[in-house]
Amino acid sequence: MILTKNSRTSVDIDLEVNQKINAGKLNELLLIVPTNRKSRYLKKELISLSPGKSTGKIFLETIGTFSTKLLLDHSDASSKIISDAASSVLIKQSFQDVKLKYFSYYKKDVPTGTLDRIKNVVSEYKKHGITPKLLLEESKSLEGSEKLKAEDIAVIYEQYQNKCDELGLNEIGDIYLKLLEKNQNEFEKKFRTLFPEVDLVVINGFDEFTSPEIEIITRSANVMNLELFIYFDYYNYNHSIFSHLDKCYNKFSAKGFKEIEDKSQVVYNEFQNTVRGRLFKPKTKDKVKRFEKDLIWLKAGNRVEEIELIAKEAKKLILNHNVEPDKICLAFNLIQNYSPVIRDVFTNFGIPFNLTDRYSLSTSPIVIALINFLEILENDFYYKNIFRSLSLNYLKIAQIDLSNLLKASVNLKIVSGYKNWVDKLNDALHQPTVYEDNERGITDREREVYTKALSDIKKIFELLKPFTKLLTISEFKEAFYNLIFSFEIPALLVNSKDDTTEKNIKAFEEFLSTINELLDLFRLEYKDDEKFPIKFYLNNIRTAVSSSRYNIKEKPGYGVQITTINEIRGLKFDYLFISGLCDGDFPTRYVPEIFFSGSYVKNEKNHQTEERYHFYQSLCSWNKRLYLTHPVKEERRELVTSNFLDEFLSLFSVTEKSSLNYEDNLYSKEELLKYIGKVRIENIEEDEAFKNLNIDFKTIKHAAEIDKLRTENPFGESEYTGFVSKKLLPNSKEKLEALKSKEYSISQLETYAACPYKYFAERILNLEPIEEPSEEIEALEMGSLLHSILYEFYTELKRKKIILHEASDKQFQEAEDLIFKIAEAKIEAANFNAALSFFEIEKILGINGKRKNSILYKFLEEERNNDEGYVPEYFELSFGKISQSGEEFKIGETKFRGKIDRVDVDHSEKRFRVVDYKLGGKKPSTEDLYKGLSLQLPLYMYAAKKLIQAQLKKDYEPAGSEIYSLKYQEEKFGRQSIKLSRKKTTPEEDIELNEQLIKICLKAVEKYIAAIQEGKFHLSMLEDRETKVCQYCNFRAICRIQEAS
Repeated sequence: MILTKNSRTSVDIDLEVNQKINAGKLNELLLIVPTNRKSRYLKKELISLSPGKSTGKIFLETIGTFSTKLLLDHSDASSKIISDAASSVLIKQSFQDVKLKYFSYYKKDVPTGTLDRIKNVVSEYKKHGITPKLLLEESKSLEGSEKLKAEDIAVIYEQYQNKCDELGLNEIGDIYLKLLEKNQNEFEKKFRTLFPEVDLVVINGFDEFTSPEIEIITRSANVMNLELFIYFDYYNYNHSIFSHLDKCYNKFSAKGFKEIEDKSQVVYNEFQNTVRGRLFKPKTKDKVKRFEKDLIWLKAGNRVEEIELIAKEAKKLILNHNVEPDKICLAFNLIQNYSPVIRDVFTNFGIPFNLTDRYSLSTSPIVIALINFLEILENDFYYKNIFRSLSLNYLKIAQIDLSNLLKASVNLKIVSGYKNWVDKLNDALHQPTVYEDNERGITDREREVYTKALSDIKKIFELLKPFTKLLTISEFKEAFYNLIFSFEIPALLVNSKDDTTEKNIKAFEEFLSTINELLDLFRLEYKDDEKFPIKFYLNNIRTAVSSSRYNIKEKPGYGVQITTINEIRGLKFDYLFISGLCDGDFPTRYVPEIFFSGSYVKNEKNHQTEERYHFYQSLCSWNKRLYLTHPVKEERRELVTSNFLDEFLSLFSVTEKSSLNYEDNLYSKEELLKYIGKVRIENIEEDEAFKNLNIDFKTIKHAAEIDKLRTENPFGESEYTGFVSKKLLPNSKEKLEALKSKEYSISQLETYAACPYKYFAERILNLEPIEEPSEEIEALEMGSLLHSILYEFYTELKRKKIILHEASDKQFQEAEDLIFKIAEAKIEAANFNAALSFFEIEKILGINGKRKNSILYKFLEEERNNDEGYVPEYFELSFGKISQSGEEFKIGETKFRGKIDRVDVDHSEKRFRVVDYKLGGKKPSTEDLYKGLSLQLPLYMYAAKKLIQAQLKKDYEPAGSEIYSLKYQEEKFGRQSIKLSRKKTTPEEDIELNEQLIKICLKAVEKYIAAIQEGKFHLSMLEDRETKVCQYCNFRAICRIQEAS
């Protein structure tokens, strides 16, 4: 349909435009189109059609740019148009400036989602010419919360409008309104200044116009010596598609526009006429078969497979049919559901593509890094801000070791607070040096970690120091840019070589532009000498960034075009894929915008008709072949096929395709490798079809052989299954040889016994899982605290010559006072500052302040009731070089170190028991002890015997070992003797059993040490390894144990 106000009864617009082109008079033509993409497409087409493929001035506008040029001078137009980012900041300020009822609970901080929705609603009101005054009038007809909501939005809108007016800023709706305030003479004068020779205006590709846009078009049509024609795709015989345009058509009619005959050679082809007339209407039994070969229905299992099938079809078109990639288009209604998959699949398939997708600035890694770096100061050095900002590798700070900083924060439980960082690191560095990482003090390695961490945290503080004080807008801008250049971001971006470089550069440019616009806005709002804290700037930057979008510049004529349904309006492609045809994607579900009020709310019928119209428009955008594609599932959820597709399939006969149609070819290197994995490589190595593909068959073959070896014999003696000594380089062999002189702890050997590979990862490669710091008291820390209390308590008790199981009530009270005094001093010195540690401390000192409800009192009672004849004699008995003053302790030729919590002695019988305090875990099973898997208690008995012998010059016999549970729960508290026999035994039999156990463990130790020195680090061979080792292992993801299983 063509609408016009002039007196002509028919027109051939194609002829009129071609005459302008051929005569070189494009300066007499003005084309107004709905999108910038359409504008670029037409500009390229006009140049290619012009004589000599060159032309002078081309007037191509959207209705927005056309109106802006008519209202504003070109020199200051851009500075007077407010961006989405600045608009969000002013909307947020308006929220906080006015008194609200419905939104009163958002006074201090408006959620980003709510802010964006209200901003969009206000912008829509402006575009449609709806003022705050009209909204308030509308609210009078509403009731309850709807009335309060409408009033609040009107008040926010009015305050926002006042701010925009004061600052001289405009949205497109403001441009419309101010342009229409001019009279016809002023309008025409400005039109002729901009377009002096234009006598033909063609408006094409729009589906709907707002009331202000219709008025602007009418003003344009009234310009003297000008013919204006509107291509209006409206067909009043199919209300299911076109009924939402009735009002628009009637408004044009009321303005004097009439329909005239379109004499163009081809207005709508047979397919388009069928769609216009019959889609979404009751169907006859007979389907239209005329286009069956050109209509392809492509059904996929899921979204990833859908894109893979599209990529395969596109590759066939390009390679087998010589189709230029830019003649192919993929269109989605909700492209965000597919963008990441498209990038991966099309890159993997080697298909050039042009993806039109707008990205939120808030998701850009470089923007996240910069904002988080400033948030380090705002949140007082909160560890997550530090690691978020620096882990993205966009901020270059000389020699900052982030993993080292994380290790220090985890070890010392530093969560936040610059002073806390500095104090805890300094405190740690003042600790004595020890050689075992579970002892009180720090190892040489930990000293290196904390020294470096302290240096790095101070370096970060120096960078943020300029922002610690109140800053004027100019001062903030200078400090911010200095910070950016200190990070060398521009150089880093320009020199990066990955496929995200262009995207990152664009995001960085947009971020700086947003910052500059924001600061310019503040200069208009505030005095030059007014100062603000970092929180003020960050709050506004976060608001602005959350509303800012950017996109990568399109490469004209390059690659498969991938865009939205909205962007292909008025365009034609030889091969078009309309994809994502499932319910919820296309059509989208009707969700009314809750912030529109009363009669301004779009109803469900209008929503459905608009979606149908967009589907209809997309169906008119192909020349040679149309593909309709959809996924069946998303993860485990069944997807419902779009009712649009169902309607189409009920009207037309189509050709069906699925993954089965693409099984005869390999479309990517990944598919080739999978194929090689299924067949013998020898079968294809000499195949002529593969010889020119530059495939490294030697490497593939080697990798396949290794995989086969690991799968078929996961515990065989090969360097690929953990027997690393066979093909080590000389320097690595030296390191393996050095293990002979290493000093071992018992826990290290227990790790090897359970899983040699885990030992290799932890102790040879020094791999560490990534952890996060916590302020809670953990079991290890709680255990260390209790060990310290009990050690000091028994040392003092021994000096006082008090034996608890012989103690009088007075002595017992003295012991009670002593142990609680020691505990209180230790807890105070430990400086636990987390709220979550409160209950743990209460467990030690007494729930609700009652000593009897405490671990310590339970311990005293347990000790008093022990009358088996054994007296606590040695406490924290060390062997090996636990500290600098320690002496070597050997088992055979191997050095060991360790610390026994306690040794109880019966001097009369010359016997002893080792006691191991525990807060968690299980006591070792008899089976694990005899298999040499649980080494701690047998080796403690061996060490205790040697140490007692050296000190007392007498032989004492190992009577047994005990786990002493310090768990608060009543049923789990106290001594648990390790039984080595199911039958009742005499003390002499116990000694014999323990001596045998020690011998078994010494042999196991000898075997493990030899295996370590021989480089045997295979996977765990325990039958029940899943429960004993693998279930909670940090290295499970990299060890291949699941393949071996």
